[in-house]
Amino acid sequence: MRVRFIYSCLVALLLTLRAWAGDTYAASSALAEGRWVRISVEKNGIYKLTYAELRSMGFEDPAKVSVHGYGGWPLAEDFSEPYVDDLPSVPVWRGADYLLFYGKGTTKWEYDTQSRTFIHTNNPYSTAGYYFVTDATATNEAETVQNSTAAATRVTAYDDYLLHEQDLVSPSRSGRELFGEDFSSAQPRTITTFSSIPGITSADGKVTMRFISNVGSGTGRATLSIDRSELLSISIPANSDSHTSAIAGEQTVTWSGEKSEKPNVVVTYNALHSNVYLDYIRLQFQRTLKPYGAVTLFRSLASVDNASRFIVEGANENTLVFDVTDGDLRQMETSLSGSELSFTIPAGALREFALVQTNQSLPAPTLVGEVANQNLHGLEQQDMVIISPDALATQAERLAAAHREHDGLKVLVVSPQAIYNEFSSGTPDATAYRRFLKMFYDRSATAGTPPRFLLLFGDGIYDNRGVTSDVRGLNLSNMLLTYQSQASLDASSYVTDDYFALLEDGSGSQLETDKMCVGVGRFPVRTATEASQMVDKVLNYMENASEGRWKNNLTFVADDGSNADSYTTVHAEQADWLAEYIEENHPEFLTNKVYFDAYKRDNSGTYPDVHNRIASLLKSGQLLINYVGHGSTTAWSDEYVWTQSDIQQSTYTNLPVWVTATCDFTRFDAPATSAGESVFLNAPSGGIALFTTTRVVYSSNNFSLNQALFANLFEKNNGVRRTLGEAMMETKRSLRDRNKLNFILIGDPALTMVYPEYQARVTAIDGQPVGEGETFSFKALARVTVEGEILDANGALASDFSGSLYSTVLDSRDSITTLGNNVVGDSPRVFQYEDYPNTIYVGQDSVRGGKFSFSFMVPKDISYSGKEGKLNLYAADSSTGDEAQGSFLDFVVGGTADVAENDTIGPEIRQLYLNDTTFVEGGAVNATPYFVARVWDQSGVNMTGSSVGHDIMLIIDSLSTKSYNLNDTYSLVAGTENEGLVQFSIPELEPGIHTAEFKIWDILNNSTSYVFTFEVKEGLKPNLIELYATPNPARDKVDFYLSHNRPESELTVTVMVYDMTGRFLWSTEKSGSSELFKSYIVSWDLKDNGGRRVRPGIYLYRAAIRANGSKEATKANKLIVLGQ
Repeated sequence: MRVRFIYSCLVALLLTLRAWAGDTYAASSALAEGRWVRISVEKNGIYKLTYAELRSMGFEDPAKVSVHGYGGWPLAEDFSEPYVDDLPSVPVWRGADYLLFYGKGTTKWEYDTQSRTFIHTNNPYSTAGYYFVTDATATNEAETVQNSTAAATRVTAYDDYLLHEQDLVSPSRSGRELFGEDFSSAQPRTITTFSSIPGITSADGKVTMRFISNVGSGTGRATLSIDRSELLSISIPANSDSHTSAIAGEQTVTWSGEKSEKPNVVVTYNALHSNVYLDYIRLQFQRTLKPYGAVTLFRSLASVDNASRFIVEGANENTLVFDVTDGDLRQMETSLSGSELSFTIPAGALREFALVQTNQSLPAPTLVGEVANQNLHGLEQQDMVIISPDALATQAERLAAAHREHDGLKVLVVSPQAIYNEFSSGTPDATAYRRFLKMFYDRSATAGTPPRFLLLFGDGIYDNRGVTSDVRGLNLSNMLLTYQSQASLDASSYVTDDYFALLEDGSGSQLETDKMCVGVGRFPVRTATEASQMVDKVLNYMENASEGRWKNNLTFVADDGSNADSYTTVHAEQADWLAEYIEENHPEFLTNKVYFDAYKRDNSGTYPDVHNRIASLLKSGQLLINYVGHGSTTAWSDEYVWTQSDIQQSTYTNLPVWVTATCDFTRFDAPATSAGESVFLNAPSGGIALFTTTRVVYSSNNFSLNQALFANLFEKNNGVRRTLGEAMMETKRSLRDRNKLNFILIGDPALTMVYPEYQARVTAIDGQPVGEGETFSFKALARVTVEGEILDANGALASDFSGSLYSTVLDSRDSITTLGNNVVGDSPRVFQYEDYPNTIYVGQDSVRGGKFSFSFMVPKDISYSGKEGKLNLYAADSSTGDEAQGSFLDFVVGGTADVAENDTIGPEIRQLYLNDTTFVEGGAVNATPYFVARVWDQSGVNMTGSSVGHDIMLIIDSLSTKSYNLNDTYSLVAGTENEGLVQFSIPELEPGIHTAEFKIWDILNNSTSYVFTFEVKEGLKPNLIELYATPNPARDKVDFYLSHNRPESELTVTVMVYDMTGRFLWSTEKSGSSELFKSYIVSWDLKDNGGRRVRPGIYLYRAAIRANGSKEATKANKLIVLGQ
């Protein structure tokens, strides 16, 4: 068994520690009262604070000043290890006008008995360790340790070590290991760190070197020589794994023979490979025991288990020895004889000492600054903790207030530094976040209410210290710490926010099996503007003001595999399992299946129709979209079917939850913004949250998580639906693999998906009550009447429910075989699945008193299969915000009505235009005009898509490549009978004259065509039809409404405000789009560009709008601002 002698001798420390329990924690932090000043140290050693320095810090009586904290060694991640709470005082030794204390820097050294070497661990979160000084607590004077009575071992030399390590680069941009000098040029380097080792003896030592390289073929070889003698050689094999950036090699050898006090250490690499870096070199040796400067740290392996007498050469009356084994300071009783100083210790464990020359210049800590009083230990229990950088705290508080009001949660917004101050000695450490939550978790045993949610309100970076070249220039002040794996070079490397939720005793060492105890989410925001936009986004979603049938829609997208996986169909199989789970267990939803191989692949090897289908579905609105397949930080699939550019340019406003079971899609800890982050950070669009991935993930494990996640999202827990954070927590608690660590929740963990709570239930078809086992027939050309009711969450009739009803009737399911675009050997890779390919009817009606009834005619173009169809319902009461959903499946589609209506006239095209109603035949439009047709038919428009040639079509210039099926774009106009709108954003056209034909059919297959011409002009200025502000007069804020003729186009909108003398006060520029009949809205908080509220008075506002590089269209108007 591997045993380590740890410098922090736990014997004395354990006497003062308590077991994990509610009483482990101070009722009040030491920081709650008095004056506190924070100081820092970089290395382990003795530090000096003069009384003059303490007075300059504001302490009147330095003799009453004490030091608190435990410095910069990384905190123990395993919660079975002893815990030090709050800020313990540190023993100090006082001189005439100064004090000394032992400070821990950021490198912890331990002795490993297996390799018989001293090994080191760096703090991956901080470049300094921190302490606090105060006069608010009792002083803690250093004790004196008496000499032992006898000693058989004489120690005149001690064991020492030196480290050369530069943290410059991370080849994978992952994990906590950073690497140093670049040896890719195969040039030898002299390591000057070891150029002077006075007092070194000839006793055997140790040399350890760790090196990495990405060897394409053959073998890489790194060597280390000392004084021209090769001492160590590391062979690195070839790397065949595309997910491995380099392979590490490490070797420890004995260093024998005579040793120079000025050794020449040279490192050489033998070949031109990539990612060739030195990690570190450790030299271990013995030195004569004597002072080497003002402070000399020493220890002796020979003294372990032996009573020992240490003899120090070159000492004088100013020489002191301190025992610093446990991190405290204890003065050793010594004897000075001439220049020889000695002391004796009993047999025992390895001990660490400091030899101090008080007459020399001792290192001083760095002053950081005064610390405001705080008391996290004194807080009451919290339901939700939001950790936010100070610059983002205002926005975090807005979100907290919403959860307090909307969900009744107790929410705390706290800065990371406040947590560090009480839970990691002021030193940044990710484990401090855990320790803080652990306090609430442990106290809940007696105080009740364990924490439920943690929101990390800030982005993160793989290099938490900001020392690597690609991170050094970033502003990290608004970022929160990330927990990175030790593994840093291959697919076993990860970043995970799960770590912060591991609160059980003994957790933290086995993340694959440890259980999350709270739901965790992250907002990857870097600026106050991003934070404000994301809070706005979440608050709008919480308000659930955007009613609509989109809340019934779920989309499942599946990749077709790649050459790397032999074009497996497993992605489609997994996506289809999830879709069928919804169909079988939650038929109240409509599933949209978008499987790549079901679509034609073009000559470039990609799937434009898949891209267009995804765009169309997102635009129509989805509650959730789930992707299974290959991916990267910038796109879905090797074919780049849905890219970061697509995401950033999206303008749809009904925001889905995204689930992406694909590699690397949301690598939030990289310097560049990932595609997944762009989904969340797209202010008006994108998504409301993502269950997504941060690193390489694997299909079978992804599927297990995907299955569990769907169950936790859509199945209620004791009658209550889970929040996003709870769904992720419960999902991960059920899994025991490393793969799950690479999934993260981007978004608010306390947020709940907004699908309806009420049920819409069909009670009768054509006047006949529905019943158990009763199956109805929907026959072609028959008029069907559906009756139903709305039930509340308790299953009772919602008699006060009045509003709108949206119905969708689907033809029967059909078996679909994919196209087999990929051929392996002689076998096309095909997949067979079932879907509802055709729509019979889409309608909008009303609900009154919880009851509804509507009728429709079944089209002539149906499947006649005699198989089961699906009738889906969504209802909303705008006055109360209540919503309902449901489905009816007990009908088959087939046969023809005995009596059919006689209709021989095609649909009436009541209005048709491009962009706006001012369009005339041959008129000028932009390159991407928006097509609108208002149509009516006595029997109803045919939108089934089940018969070739009876689709709603728009054909431009008689070209098949510019022929667009518009079935999915048709929607009924509310409050009308059989009148609908066809709306379509035409893809980019060349400048010049174009001819278009619009053709539409009714359900009896009567058709109507209309041909028109138009001219595309480049740079055509949009028409800013109307500009107004509301409220006007304004007191707190104002919204500017811009009505224009470029619906669905990407717009650049500028609004400027001036006073009546023409002095410029405020402006903003926005990019986005607005839907047909809707204005573009810009908000202003009545503050000028300097953040000052404008005075009451009359102001002039001017708006400018342009599209696709066109000239600006402008308007101006007046605004009255009232006093507050």
